[in-house]
Amino acid sequence: MEKYDVLIIGGSTTGCWFADKMAQTGAKVLVIEKQMPDDVSRDYDIFHMGEADMKRFDLDIPEEGNPVREFRFEHSNMISPYGTICKQGADAPVIGLHKHDYIMLMAEKAKSHGAEIIYGAAFTDFIYGHGKIVGAKYKTADGEQEVYAKIVADCSGIPSVARTKLPGTSAVCNFKLTPRDIFYVVLYYIKYTDKNINPRDLDGFFMQYKSWSAPAGKDYDAILGIGGSYSYDYSEEIFNAHYMRNVRYPEYTVEKVEKGMTPYHRSVYSFVDDGFIVMGDAACLTKPTCGEGCTSSLVQAEIAVDVISTLLKEKLPLSKENMWSINKRYMDAQGKDFDFMRPLLMGIVTLNYDEAEYMFENEIIFSDALFSGMDGDDLNLKPADVAKWFAGIAKGVANKKIRASAVGKVIKGLKQALEIAALYEKYPETPHGFDEWKAKAEKKWTEIGSLADTCDPEIMEKLGY
Repeated sequence: MEKYDVLIIGGSTTGCWFADKMAQTGAKVLVIEKQMPDDVSRDYDIFHMGEADMKRFDLDIPEEGNPVREFRFEHSNMISPYGTICKQGADAPVIGLHKHDYIMLMAEKAKSHGAEIIYGAAFTDFIYGHGKIVGAKYKTADGEQEVYAKIVADCSGIPSVARTKLPGTSAVCNFKLTPRDIFYVVLYYIKYTDKNINPRDLDGFFMQYKSWSAPAGKDYDAILGIGGSYSYDYSEEIFNAHYMRNVRYPEYTVEKVEKGMTPYHRSVYSFVDDGFIVMGDAACLTKPTCGEGCTSSLVQAEIAVDVISTLLKEKLPLSKENMWSINKRYMDAQGKDFDFMRPLLMGIVTLNYDEAEYMFENEIIFSDALFSGMDGDDLNLKPADVAKWFAGIAKGVANKKIRASAVGKVIKGLKQALEIAALYEKYPETPHGFDEWKAKAEKKWTEIGSLADTCDPEIMEKLGY
């Protein structure tokens, strides 16, 4: 029976990147991917990655003219609900790529460094030895197979096929994502009727609708995207009933429609257990502002490569205790900021559009202090920023620009965000004390609830939810 250092379940972005980096350290790596090569990551065509992130994580940046690359653009503007106020983000070049083609390039790069990939191989269960994970079973056209490894990495995305098979006693959460925990994303590839429109003038993100306009490549003028909980139907209803009505978008024709999903759930509390790690979408490592997960997942993956490769070189067991620093380092690097944003966003989206427009105009929450860190690893918020928000809210209520009833929800979101930040600052440095910390976190997240709780009740009723 052939044995490996690392077995990776899932051959998309995180799985291929992790395979490549671990293989470069000299580890013996096997990736099993349930899809055949032609079918990998076909949910949508174009995806975007920040050029700075691509450089940071040593992701190849195709040259102009390469068919894998479609475009490069700068800025990601945040726009008020009625489209009247635009807050320009920092200069942050973004590369538009064909997703399937780029991931297959990542797979070939991993193989060039020694990683093996088996396609058409679906994980079925773990193999245990002395109560610990020592490998996995998977099924191919030739029947069920077994493979042994020092660590099994779940990079299977939303299905989280391995993580959800863990016993309830595991340090890693084994919950399954439900429609409440997923963003259903609809992408409209469009052409504007008025040929004098510069599509790039309309690029931006509308937080109140979870909608955006972005480049789409040479065959289209733009991608109009919308995300929502529960279903694609809900997302499309929000797009038509709110976004298109309030923004009054220029006339266009829809040339193509794509649909895909991204997790929208707080991250798991621990990524590691004995012989196991969960990564990427399977660990819910997506940006709370937009649901993007490709490069945000690599923050954790980079830490995992450092810790796991060191343990392998020193011939130390890949145990929960030895890998625990992956948890702590990730929470300090990015996790606390991401999960700080979730309750804050829940408070923000309860505002009506007039209130949000007023707050945009007066730098209340919708401020440079917030937007400057929303797509990065550090929000850079200071107590003075939050104090300014509170003062602005009080003034807005006094001037009858903000409903008193909305204030409580916004303040609640701010309060819970600060509580989450304080709790995650105290994330345990070792497994000792984790159960106590987890109980506090579970209680807090139960109080916070989900962004799905803020869905439009009329649309929910119309769709029968």
